[in-house]
Amino acid sequence: MVIRARECAIPPGGCSSPGVAARGMGGPLPRRAAACLGKFDALHVGHSSLIRYAREMSLDPWLISFSGMAEVFGWPERLPLVAPEHRGGLLNSFGAQERVLPFREVRGLSPEQFVDVLVDQLGVEGAVCGANFRFGFQAAAAAEDLVALGRRRGLQVCVAPLLARAGTVSSTRIRQLLQEGNLEEVAQMLGRPHRVLWHSLGESGQLQKPQNEIPGQGVYEVSLLRDGAAVAAAVAIQADGVFLRETELASLGAVDLLFDRGAAAREVESN
Repeated sequence: MVIRARECAIPPGGCSSPGVAARGMGGPLPRRAAACLGKFDALHVGHSSLIRYAREMSLDPWLISFSGMAEVFGWPERLPLVAPEHRGGLLNSFGAQERVLPFREVRGLSPEQFVDVLVDQLGVEGAVCGANFRFGFQAAAAAEDLVALGRRRGLQVCVAPLLARAGTVSSTRIRQLLQEGNLEEVAQMLGRPHRVLWHSLGESGQLQKPQNEIPGQGVYEVSLLRDGAAVAAAVAIQADGVFLRETELASLGAVDLLFDRGAAAREVESN
């Protein structure tokens, strides 16, 4: 039986199973660590719920994420949903830390070996995952298998229910909503307004080098974040580029925009 979020109980001590040494794990986590398992691209409300359940287990939440999945599977490169420069601050606001594991080193592990890595190499005392979590080679095992395998290793496991905000909360859905320009639903799923960082501002107010995913074409009223203050601004996302309407801000270097004021229009004309 799957142990759901409110049924998380410390299991009786289980027997150890032969472990497997996977490279690149980074050594054991601190004592009283709980592994929050998932794909933490968006750091959305579903992820914050995993952190909350880890705390209800009286453990310290650690997000266990995986690097290099796109290279392994041959997926096209795409920008993250959260700019790398903003990720640390978000994790701090969540009250969690993160350990990034190389996907290439764990993809071939059996479900049993994956749990052994959690217990023997990372030294976690608990694990939290969503109801749709899968793990092991070729995603062979589901959340209920993690509960069963965890019980055998004396590992406390919680399976959290999926959250719904105008549909199931997921990074994939958030990307779709961004392309539709639906910033209101994006904010509901993220638990905060979407934020985008550009590394430079060129001539005619053209924003360059975005560090994370931008919304679809349209004109958006935004808050420009600088020097600890928010300045009302507007940005036009067009087929031929992204343009900050406030040309008096052209002396800025990096441009940090919070999409918290809605879309003024969905159709735009090229400059």
